[in-house]
Amino acid sequence: MKDILTKSLGVLVVVEKKREIYFIDNVKFHIDEVKGLGTFIEIEAIDKEGNIGRDKLLTQCKEYVGLFGIEDKDLVSFSYSDLLLGSTTAKP
Repeated sequence: MKDILTKSLGVLVVVEKKREIYFIDNVKFHIDEVKGLGTFIEIEAIDKEGNIGRDKLLTQCKEYVGLFGIEDKDLVSFSYSDLLLGSTTAKP
């Protein structure tokens, strides 16, 4: 399948990364080391049962952002492929 897609569409960019995933209660952390870009963390609060609510989930994420010392200027809203291509002017 990969060969067929590559031959028909080509390859725009290859993202090479190492990912570690951790959980604390309902909060999931993706820690990625991306070749050519550096280290990133994604914090995802999960509400499987639908009883936590958006506000509490957002509060949980913000608490961990603060604990990690992540500042607003450090937040990224682009994919790794966009960053590698330098395509960070358009909203994803």
